[in-house]
Amino acid sequence: MDKEFLSKLYKPMLAGSCAGISEHLCMFPVDTIKTRMQTASFLPGAPSYRSVPHGIIQIGLKEGIPRLYRGVSATVSAAIPSHALYFASYEFVKQILGCNTPGYHVVGNATAGACAIMVHDSIVTPLDVIKQRLQVYNSSHRHVLECANSIIKREGVRALYAAYPVTILMNVPFMAVHFSTYECMKTALTSYCGKFEVPQEIVAGGVAGAIGGFVSTPLDVIKTRLQTQNIKCNYGKSANCSSQKNGFKVCKLICREEGLKGFTRGATARVMYFMPSAAIVWTTYESLKDVFGFKPGGHFECCP
Repeated sequence: MDKEFLSKLYKPMLAGSCAGISEHLCMFPVDTIKTRMQTASFLPGAPSYRSVPHGIIQIGLKEGIPRLYRGVSATVSAAIPSHALYFASYEFVKQILGCNTPGYHVVGNATAGACAIMVHDSIVTPLDVIKQRLQVYNSSHRHVLECANSIIKREGVRALYAAYPVTILMNVPFMAVHFSTYECMKTALTSYCGKFEVPQEIVAGGVAGAIGGFVSTPLDVIKTRLQTQNIKCNYGKSANCSSQKNGFKVCKLICREEGLKGFTRGATARVMYFMPSAAIVWTTYESLKDVFGFKPGGHFECCP
């Protein structure tokens, strides 16, 4: 086993944690608008937003700027360990599959991305539920701990993982597309420009984020429904979109209530979130890898 490579894995972990925090702090208001758009159809009195800028302006004027950041502490708390393990897993699998050698490794990079996201989502999913409960319009929850306690008391711990199967189903192909697109862009831009620095990192990350975010929107709509279907808002009662317990039933409900168009809710916000956020993440990650001196290469030897 390549002990030298394993001894360096703390470097992508540190770089990944910093990248995750940077991404979420910069893009959280857009994520709030995306959640609002996806829950507007079943929450009584919830406003509809024409676009992401319109949503940000409306919330800022009517509810205050801090409302755009409700739940950000849950996201940042999750980002530190989840992104650390996410990028360490990615680099580890890439090395095993020999993807650090010159050339295009579409299948290998897609496999590494899929493995990384499964590790990431096992940590993030419960905090994502809390974050979305805090983000929705007129939420009665005041802060992260109160929200978590309320969910566990009213719905049980299982509610924190209700959307985990759908999240995995969504994020595995999303990250497979995302990582393979990024690595292909990285190889192509390096070949074309003769280097891969900040401008190229921004372009590669932005393209990968936009494509991955768009194609995974329908499953993200289902995930949001599952995670917010039993919200107790300030309406004097629970505002339920349904009592459905799995993604297939929620999928049928959306088809019946809104048609296929319902699966595209928040698509623009999702692309607007992932294009810059992926650019931020990859640029931060690649830059910090250089600072820390993490230069993987060759193949991973599993046996001495």
